[in-house]
Amino acid sequence: SHISIPTFQFPVFPSSLTIPMFIHSQCFRAHNVPRSGSVPEFPLCAMQLQAHMHAAASTVSCMRRSSLQSTFSINPEIVCDPLMDFNVWSSLHPINSSGRLDPGQRLVLAATRVDSHSFFWNVAPGAEGSVGSFVALLAAAQALQAAPASPRLPRNVVFAFFQGETFDYIGSSRMVFDMEQEKFPLRLENIGAFLELGQVSLRNDSVLWMHTDPISRQNESVELQVQDVLSQLRAASLGSGLSLQEPSSSQPLPPSSFQRFLRARKIPGVVLSDHQAAFRNRYFQSIYDTAENIGIRYPEGMSPEEQLEFVTDTARALAEVGTLLARALFRLAGGAEGADGIRADPSTVTKLLYGFLINSNNSWFQSLIKPDQKGILGPFPQHYVAVSSPTNTTQLLQLVLANLTGARVNFSREECQNPGKTPGAQPELYEYWWVQGPLDGNSSSRIPGCVRSRVRLSPALSPAFELRRWDSREYSTWTESRWKDIRARIFLVASRELELLTLALGVLVLLLSLLCTFLINSKAALLFGIPNDSGAAGY
Repeated sequence: SHISIPTFQFPVFPSSLTIPMFIHSQCFRAHNVPRSGSVPEFPLCAMQLQAHMHAAASTVSCMRRSSLQSTFSINPEIVCDPLMDFNVWSSLHPINSSGRLDPGQRLVLAATRVDSHSFFWNVAPGAEGSVGSFVALLAAAQALQAAPASPRLPRNVVFAFFQGETFDYIGSSRMVFDMEQEKFPLRLENIGAFLELGQVSLRNDSVLWMHTDPISRQNESVELQVQDVLSQLRAASLGSGLSLQEPSSSQPLPPSSFQRFLRARKIPGVVLSDHQAAFRNRYFQSIYDTAENIGIRYPEGMSPEEQLEFVTDTARALAEVGTLLARALFRLAGGAEGADGIRADPSTVTKLLYGFLINSNNSWFQSLIKPDQKGILGPFPQHYVAVSSPTNTTQLLQLVLANLTGARVNFSREECQNPGKTPGAQPELYEYWWVQGPLDGNSSSRIPGCVRSRVRLSPALSPAFELRRWDSREYSTWTESRWKDIRARIFLVASRELELLTLALGVLVLLLSLLCTFLINSKAALLFGIPNDSGAAGY
């Protein structure tokens, strides 16, 4: 959506407030709509919107002002904040979060983006832009975790969900930075293969395109490894219902997180997408990139619970992508036999699509969250990265991935919430969540439990702010201004002639009042009988 980039000299507001817009439409119809073909007569209906932004000029200016305020003021007034959140990552085999992998250990990294964007703040449905991709990766993670031979795979598989990718790859650049600074359990040299899901929800004739980097492939060693990744993908596509094709060998990569990794190290990798060159998504980074844009339709008359369970054609198509990805990851991780039995679950995919695009406040998501996280559920989920973290999308994604790939353990609530004090919990390898669980039959009570998983969070704040290089050309420097409350008022506007007449009368009254004040003050003694000063009187 290229209109998000230029600077407009006038404000633009979206409105989802039903009552104020109803009042405005009533006012508009009553005063502004022409009658019998004639020009509408004054007074006319008008609306005034106010939204004062504190930040100005650029990130460098607003961050400098905020820094000075924080340094010298007791009550600092921050004018802008850097965009930030958390990446969500998990692994097939446990990884010590406080340690470092051996440099010689190789693994497979499967990644996608989480966030989206549009012309309007916090209105980012991102159905094709991000949701379809991370839902397919979630389905692949579940399918691979459930494969009987997965625990015996010689290579580990890491799943990464990057936040802030819309704004110059905040999440992926931070993960690369942390790997280089040894602030992350993995190193760049540990990555033996990289698979990324781009936009995959709008396929044409079940075709997915395998994009590679022509520059890194000029290296003979990387070229051989890329060819191996491509051959494993082709083998995994047999029987999956998908057809894989390659664009021209000279065609550069599409916009992808993989590019941030390639800038640091030549890594063999492939980006899967539904487009050969130009995006098939007409509503990329738009408020119209909704569930309808990727073909999600429900029969009329269905209740929300029935829609949650209804397997749509889109869910089946994305389950095929999840199946392909899970089988390819299994092969790349060293799996010899059993890949054909791996299959993503369409019913899980349809629930994920409903939860992340239609209504997250559904019975399935309610069973996956902690008892104190009810506030993150609601209709019309948005996937903007924001400045307060973790966002609702990140928290939901973390819990969904934990429940899909983790396991229930027989821990009490106290043991689950304090794994460091629980014998055998191994908190350096696992995370624990005390979740609400499903409803107990027809009652309103739930069956809570403890979920153990390898899902973790890592910072998705641009290294530019970590290094205080606010004018960086290497890393993202996007910030968001702080603002006062957005307000609106509706009123009637008089005609130009009436306004000028009112102004003229006001000026005339002012002049007359000044003249009267002068005359009265000059004749005060005569008018009010003020006695002359006859000197001091003694007694």
